Amino acid sequence: MSDDDAAPATRADASGLGIRRLRWWDVPAVAALDSAVFGADAWTAEFYWAALAAPGQSFVVIDADPGPDDGADDPGARAGIDPAGSDTGRGSGPARPGDPAAPDPADTVLGFAGLGVSGPQADVLTLASHPRARGRGIGQALLGHLLGSARAAGCEAIHLDVRSDNHVALGLYTAHGFTEIGRRTGYYTGADAVVMRAFL
Repeated sequence: MSDDDAAPATRADASGLGIRRLRWWDVPAVAALDSAVFGADAWTAEFYWAALAAPGQSFVVIDADPGPDDGADDPGARAGIDPAGSDTGRGSGPARPGDPAAPDPADTVLGFAGLGVSGPQADVLTLASHPRARGRGIGQALLGHLLGSARAAGCEAIHLDVRSDNHVALGLYTAHGFTEIGRRTGYYTGADAVVMRAFL
């Protein structure tokens, strides 16, 4: 067991949401949610496997319903959002093939985010919240966590790119001090990428 494995897996931010390190058993759920949110631009499960092993990159998730003792290190303790759209339902853990009662893998996390650090620079690699959990501060909590992690790593600036038609995300990033520094034409399916930077 590494020192990282021995460290507390979950930390509640100011909103009370528990943010924890993404573990190997989260990859199917994160990839499913990524696909639901980003569609044709989504990253695959294979990409996440590779990213987890890459130096300088870290990923976090917010569980749909971690319960009072969190269960962050036990994949069987995680719960999902119930099919009716309520995020208070308890599930039985990750979906098992052929189990009709198992939740959709995308419903076992409320959101996820990734950070890349290279010397004094950091990059928001990805950030998404579950469509049925919008308005609960998931994106705000995840972005705040990434900014704090970048500062703790000694970074001086953080970059990201976002779809030019994603006005909610653009508003979130602008509110946290990001400004547009360029565009990548046609970077996303049907939209340009707005390249943004914030100083830490």
